[in-house]
Amino acid sequence: MGPRASVPRLRRLFFVAAVGAAWTLQAAPASAQITAQTLIGNAVSDDSATKEITGAITRFRERDIDGCRAILERSKSNNPKLPPPGVMMAMLWLGVNQVGAARAELEDSVIKFPTDPEPYLMFADLAFQERQVTDADVLFAKATQLAGTYAENPKRKRNFDIRCSAGNAAVFEARRQWDKALGQLEAWIKLDPENAGAHYRKGTVLFQLEKPDEAIEEFREARKLDEKALQPELAVARLYDEARKRDVAKKWIDAALKEAPKDPAVLLASAQWYLGQSDGLENAKKIAENALLIDPKSLDGRIVRGVIARVARDYPTAEKYFNEAHLQSPGNFAASNSLALVLIESDSKDSRQRALEMAEANVAMYRENSPQAVNALTTLAWVYYKLGRREDAEKLLDQIARNNALTTDGAYYVSKLLADRGEKDRARKILEDVLTNEAVFATRPDAVDLLAKLKKEAPAPSADGK
Repeated sequence: MGPRASVPRLRRLFFVAAVGAAWTLQAAPASAQITAQTLIGNAVSDDSATKEITGAITRFRERDIDGCRAILERSKSNNPKLPPPGVMMAMLWLGVNQVGAARAELEDSVIKFPTDPEPYLMFADLAFQERQVTDADVLFAKATQLAGTYAENPKRKRNFDIRCSAGNAAVFEARRQWDKALGQLEAWIKLDPENAGAHYRKGTVLFQLEKPDEAIEEFREARKLDEKALQPELAVARLYDEARKRDVAKKWIDAALKEAPKDPAVLLASAQWYLGQSDGLENAKKIAENALLIDPKSLDGRIVRGVIARVARDYPTAEKYFNEAHLQSPGNFAASNSLALVLIESDSKDSRQRALEMAEANVAMYRENSPQAVNALTTLAWVYYKLGRREDAEKLLDQIARNNALTTDGAYYVSKLLADRGEKDRARKILEDVLTNEAVFATRPDAVDLLAKLKKEAPAPSADGK
């Protein structure tokens, strides 16, 4: 069976620096990180309760689910200020990625604790995470209603009010209802004025309301509160870039470099931006090299410099930096995946064999449902193709083409495989989509050439236009 007709969504990466202002869902972290504090937060300050909850977590890790639940129920009975047992159980299940079990616990909590807002907040978080915005809207509204009358625990009450404001704002932001989002964010900040994420998001909303001067003040406040927040000038540049006002974005990128010329994160983000411009390769290279002079052991710096070299088709330099990054952090997917793609371009038999081993190792490591799974499969398929193993590449093609999370380079690889298989119309459509914008990527020249070839080979339309 051939790949589905849907065209993969093509992602463009502009900035290396993480935006620390994204709203945080309340789902629990991985089980190894779960502590009593994770489950009860600041709901109580009772050491005995903390000790009991820690014991329940231990039971859960030992797969004694009934024993864990019994401890949580006893703890709640002894201390009514604690969250419902089902809420704490749901956090534990989410920590091991068992969403179905978590939902079942929350459903039970809704029945047993009908006036507690937290089950609805967790349901809303899950819905928003799954991009079910309307479901999230309804659930946040219910949680807000319950939080308004909740009086059992002032500490939990404050937490609920904050989460309701943050969640309602997220719904309005997703719908681009900026005025309504602003009101919710201001309510959040009133409750928690030192939350950097709230200020950052307010800055973004103010920008969308065409108030850039007020926006950058909020970005500056976020940076003051959290040094890991995105540098203010970069934050504005990102927004102008998204608005496709590249000339204005460039002015803010240059302002960021002037404001923080010795900050490696700012330099790398700026290098990444320049790399995305059709005439920015040399600037990107210069800025990235400056970042590495400041911090020679920077993992991000080595990866960005490797990407720049790969786009320039300077494969020896790309191999050098990706290899250094891989040795520094063997588990870093960007480093190992990029290194495999560079090595397969080599004439060296040993290098090509190493590319194969790395690509196969990544596919084995990043299974289905992992964010890196599609890219790992795409790289392995391309490595097989370059090695002349067309049949093996074909076996992976259907898995890849059913997904909608291809990178721009990945789109070229898939298009090449499809074209060779005879599905030229499908390949042409993918290439037309990826080449619609002006984003620079390593295989763009190849994609342009392939698209031109496919258009030339396309049959002329008949007289009736079919």
